[in-house]
Amino acid sequence: TPKPSSAASDVYKRQIINSVVVLVTFMAACLSFVVVFTLSNTNISERERELATIKVLGFRRGEVHHYVNKETLSLTAIGTALGVPLGGLLAESFTYILQMPSLYFDVEVEPLSYVLAVVLSFGFTIIVNLATNRTLNKIDMVGALKSAE
Repeated sequence: TPKPSSAASDVYKRQIINSVVVLVTFMAACLSFVVVFTLSNTNISERERELATIKVLGFRRGEVHHYVNKETLSLTAIGTALGVPLGGLLAESFTYILQMPSLYFDVEVEPLSYVLAVVLSFGFTIIVNLATNRTLNKIDMVGALKSAE
């Protein structure tokens, strides 16, 4: 059997590396979605009495949604503002710490990658907000206010 040429071998290696990068990116996106969803649901369940009180005081459904969703978007903004630069530093640190004499990875993150990370973070947050709005609608005002802490 003839050995593949060096160029063909390089293309094959790039395809494998690109496949791994896509898989890791997809898994990170899934993790991000699950974390935001869990935190949002926990926030709503922990503040059920407060949200029921707001509803009893006459706030409309859209106002309650806006109140909770604005907080989630604000936390996402803070997280991305801190996470993007710290993530870049962490990537450079790992590259420096894990250097091997026979192998070196140069960390060059394209600006588009940072933009995509921020856009995806906010996209997931908006999707989670739409999903948790149903939970906000189902809060039993009387039951939540009756329950003893």
